[in-house]
Amino acid sequence: MNTVSDVLIIGGGGSGLAAAISAATSGATVTVLEKCGQVGGSTGMSVGSFTAANTSYQYRAGVNDSIDLFIEDMKTANGADETRENDALRRVLAENAGPTIEWLSSIGVQFLGPTPEPPYEKPRMHNVLPNSKAYVTALARECGRRGVKIVTSARVEKLLRNSAGEVIGARANGSDYLGRRGVILATGDYSAAADMKRAYVGEAAAKVPAVNPNNTGDGFRLGGDAGGVMLQMDRLYEGLRFAPAALPDPIKLLPSHPAVSRALRFVVERLPQRLLAIVLRGALTSWVGPNNTMYAAGAILVDRSGKRVANEDSDKDLARGVAAGTNQAYMVFDSALARKFSAWPNPVSTFPGVAYAYVQDYKSYRPDMYHEGATLEELAAKTGIDPQGLARTVETFRGYTSTGRDPEFGRTRFGSGIGDGPYYALGPMNAYITLADGGLAVDTSLRVTDNGGAPIPGLWAAGSTGQGGLQLLNHGLHIGWAMVSGRIAGRNVAHAAPRENLSPAGDTSSVLGLPLEQLEVIR
Repeated sequence: MNTVSDVLIIGGGGSGLAAAISAATSGATVTVLEKCGQVGGSTGMSVGSFTAANTSYQYRAGVNDSIDLFIEDMKTANGADETRENDALRRVLAENAGPTIEWLSSIGVQFLGPTPEPPYEKPRMHNVLPNSKAYVTALARECGRRGVKIVTSARVEKLLRNSAGEVIGARANGSDYLGRRGVILATGDYSAAADMKRAYVGEAAAKVPAVNPNNTGDGFRLGGDAGGVMLQMDRLYEGLRFAPAALPDPIKLLPSHPAVSRALRFVVERLPQRLLAIVLRGALTSWVGPNNTMYAAGAILVDRSGKRVANEDSDKDLARGVAAGTNQAYMVFDSALARKFSAWPNPVSTFPGVAYAYVQDYKSYRPDMYHEGATLEELAAKTGIDPQGLARTVETFRGYTSTGRDPEFGRTRFGSGIGDGPYYALGPMNAYITLADGGLAVDTSLRVTDNGGAPIPGLWAAGSTGQGGLQLLNHGLHIGWAMVSGRIAGRNVAHAAPRENLSPAGDTSSVLGLPLEQLEVIR
């Protein structure tokens, strides 16, 4: 059976669901195709932070902010990458992030904050309660209320175009789904697409697995086939995470019902900061890897053979070095570093402005990841690292520290190196790509554009798929762009003129002439 609606959305993550609601509240009928068995995408797997300016949360906290200050802070966070920025899309994000926070609040999403997020001047990070699944629950419920049709387990095979070259729909599971007014690509990024990572970044990056294995670049392939252009495909967020705990994170176990979110917000806003920090440390230590400041202070990263795997100055090099082997590695450090990273201002890992975890927190919350030995041999025995390999590596690294030169990997920051025991290790850690920052080129209306900058008729993109060269180099910006771009794309497609020709080019039958039993029209 073929389905006709006003707006067809490919992808049921945060951006796709936001687009669906926006289109539906603009008076359009909407169908969402999601290739997985359930909606949510990377949004439901994220930390959930949303960075925005001029929100009611800021007002209640006495924060006087502005769009221009927000943009200036994003420039600072970009650093040398500022030259690659899409200024027009950045302003779209900055101007719409605050209203989108309020929109999410109106459908039941609750936030804690705003909290500081260096190097931003103003506190802007809004942390979703109780976890990122709250976005998915609220968006999916609102889709149901607005009559959005969601089809799961529906991986799109191809986009459909009419004889005029307009994108009019998509084919999935042998059925055609048509959008009178347009199609939105909202399929996430390409962090799990080994072929795309290999082509645009290199073989080493292709071996690093993705946090979300479903982000296989589907929208990029579909958009590219339609004439779209991919921008900044070399941008991958590569790093290390701790192996999952045997017991799940209690915060992630909390139900994401709006009533629970409201109750939790009431409680956490009244908890003493010290008590709240203790609660959050359990979540923080459940998966977040150590800050790279520990390596700069003298720690090393070794595999089970006891050998260093890469230049510890670079998160990217560490991830690729670990992934090239068994995808398991341990951070090793001495007693001096253990003392240094047991108190402020030297946390092991961080939720900026919200919680900080120190060495002893890992001993308390992740004893499976915390290892201590009076000697290197004892530490090796507790971790399963080869003792002779570890001893040789530490002795060699002490020589590098004394000379300030690393002929193996080119490390330049040695700190105090590895000194006296007792000795410590955190791990095992695994390499992951959290997300990718490339995207299809889009204009400020979120229309996909071709190599000459002209819009491709009938095709829009949102979220990571439609990132269009936008730099999102600080926490809370990816969720922000997903929701902002989804809302804008959904509204714009809903107001686009309907196409008269909904017959896929090359097909012998006219869709509008099919028998009623073969054509489902959503009204």
